[in-house]
Amino acid sequence: MAGSMNEEQEKVIGLCKQFVLSMVHVEQGISAMQQKMPKEERRDCLKTVLQWVETAPEIPADSYTRELAREILGQLSATAVYDDYAGSTDSYIQ
Repeated sequence: MAGSMNEEQEKVIGLCKQFVLSMVHVEQGISAMQQKMPKEERRDCLKTVLQWVETAPEIPADSYTRELAREILGQLSATAVYDDYAGSTDSYIQ
């Protein structure tokens, strides 16, 4: 890591760390769904989240956030929705 960071750099680093740690919480919550609710309830829950991503006024329509959120949530929720999901075959993910 380069020398000391300025205030703006520290702010961005903090936001990125917060984002990644939030992803951990989401992954843990989604992983626990399989033991806590039947498949149909899991699907309904994730469908509701994805509908919110598409319509939330807090998410700017011209940002990459909606697309990235769909991708990340799709990857994290695959094991909760598909009984036979065995992971990605893409080498960059493994």
